[in-house]
Amino acid sequence: MRKRYLYAGIIATSMILGSCSDDYTDWAAPQTWEQEAVQDSISDGVIAPVDTLVALDDVENVRLARFVSAKNITDGSTIKYTKVTLNGDVELDCETDGDTLLVSADKLQTAIQSYYNSLESVARDVTFDVSAVIVNADGVASPLAFTDNSVKVNVTSMDMNLPAFSNDEAFYYVGGYNSWNLASPTLMESNGDGTYSCIIELAAGSEWFCFAPQSAVDAQDWNSLFRAQKNGDEATSGFFNLDPTSGFSFCFDVQKDGKYKFTINPKAWTYSYQSYTETMFYAGDANGWTFSPLAKSGDAFVGYYYIYQPDNASTWGFKLTAADNWDVSYGAGDGDASIALDGVNIQITSPSGFYQLSVDMSTMTYSLSAITHVSLIGSAVNGDSSWSTDYDLTFNTETMAWEGTYTMTDGEFKLRANHDWTLSWGGDLNALTSQMGANISIAAGTYTFRFKPNCDGQGTLSITAE
Repeated sequence: MRKRYLYAGIIATSMILGSCSDDYTDWAAPQTWEQEAVQDSISDGVIAPVDTLVALDDVENVRLARFVSAKNITDGSTIKYTKVTLNGDVELDCETDGDTLLVSADKLQTAIQSYYNSLESVARDVTFDVSAVIVNADGVASPLAFTDNSVKVNVTSMDMNLPAFSNDEAFYYVGGYNSWNLASPTLMESNGDGTYSCIIELAAGSEWFCFAPQSAVDAQDWNSLFRAQKNGDEATSGFFNLDPTSGFSFCFDVQKDGKYKFTINPKAWTYSYQSYTETMFYAGDANGWTFSPLAKSGDAFVGYYYIYQPDNASTWGFKLTAADNWDVSYGAGDGDASIALDGVNIQITSPSGFYQLSVDMSTMTYSLSAITHVSLIGSAVNGDSSWSTDYDLTFNTETMAWEGTYTMTDGEFKLRANHDWTLSWGGDLNALTSQMGANISIAAGTYTFRFKPNCDGQGTLSITAE
């Protein structure tokens, strides 16, 4: 059995792993007229996993896939693997051994720990996407097109020998907030998914902290805590130090008074923390920089707003706030679709339009889903008892509402987005909801409709008889 620590290679939670480095002179070199008559792309390539079950503790190199067959191959040709990607996301170094694709067990371990954000030694079903070329007898390489370029392997990652206290059933926050009192630390609540969290209110300044398992609290043992990689570590997420006796603590430079959420996953050996709010508001060009609410769902907030594509970097865009004021605001973060306290205006590269805006405070990210159509649908729409006819409303950028005038029949209707039932609204006209809202009854007549989705439970629909 191979028992090794690979921890130095996975300290960063995101990493770039190099691609295969096989060099093919004829592939890169300029070709004369005579050399242009190279073999065509090789088609219908077939690969298969060498083993469907792999334990990384037991091998130095993993034989991931073998070449089975392909069409149009000339005599004397060989396969060269050029790239392998784990779960479509993490690229790995690879080697070619005859017809077999090899990857280092160490590097595969690092990639798995990075992708799954976990040091836990468990079996996982992993998909590997493979790219390759066929090199003919003259050394000329041609792309190999696969019928299916992926193999699926059940990989058991190496045992990282995590301290036994990672299996405790209760965990605590201990630090400046509770005067480093290990006898009365702050209990973290189970989230039911293997993670534990606590929400605490901190004043601006430096907050030093660690996390304690129940066993350390019971024994008052300062050498059995979840510790930082280095003393004063300010990383807001990552892996704990494998040495609980290091004495290293985290340091959080709290920029503003407020609530903060701390989360750990003991078995994965990870932690994260970020600003926490129970309310969220949108403020931007589309609403005159006033404050429009988003509805809360777990750590996420959702609302429906018109968002402009900026043409003035200094003033256009939007921000998010923790209340209907500017005391705590979030703007653009360093990464794509990320947010950060006191960040600059968030500006989209998508066209101006109406969007479903979702904000995930657990990851400090946002996402936008375009809503290109909002329509009325139901038995009151054209007398269609099959509920298959849409009366489209038009978005009015002056009133910031979806509007339209239609003749209705006696019956019921609802509103839906993008001619699909994935997102629809019903219920009280002054508190429309997308959560199984009731059908809306209407008498025959001609009406003007004005719909503002806002956020769930706060959408409004005015119906004016003509």
